[in-house]
Amino acid sequence: MQNYHPTIWRTCRILANPRRLACLKAVLKSPGACVGDLANLARVGEAQTSLALRALQARGLISARRESRWVRYFPEPDPLVPAAAPLLAAFRQAVLRDAEQSKVIMRCLTAFTHPRRLLLLRYLQKKGPLPFESLSKEVRISPPALYRHLKKLENRRLVRQQDGAWTLCHVREPLATSLLKLVACESER
Repeated sequence: MQNYHPTIWRTCRILANPRRLACLKAVLKSPGACVGDLANLARVGEAQTSLALRALQARGLISARRESRWVRYFPEPDPLVPAAAPLLAAFRQAVLRDAEQSKVIMRCLTAFTHPRRLLLLRYLQKKGPLPFESLSKEVRISPPALYRHLKKLENRRLVRQQDGAWTLCHVREPLATSLLKLVACESER
């Protein structure tokens, strides 16, 4: 687990917040808008919008440009953050759908907010179905913690137990599919 790059789970943790997700949606819908305009679009206070925008910028999902006394925000990935471009593309596709999608997005994001869950997903992608005991030994996670993480992933419809082994589910949600691809790519680095 020490070689695992933290970008995906930290970015998902940042975005698994209704205010930050609303701010990202506002930036995607109105590129080049200022904090006040984005706060109105997101229906979030200006101070909270400013904090959310800084968090999104720190994860490489948006850029800020100063024009005179205004700072304008754009949905442009930071080239120094390798996962930023594919993450932003996945979020753009998911976030710009109707408002009901917000619940689906939040549910998906919370599955990817812990490095151990990403490690589990990576092992299941790489090695296929594994019994609980083998999975516990492979990933070096205690049985109680492993059970907790597997249950969270199962509730998010990413894994399931079949014939005594844990396996990945066939995922149809585009955001989850994109995140799983990024997890697989991160494991190859």
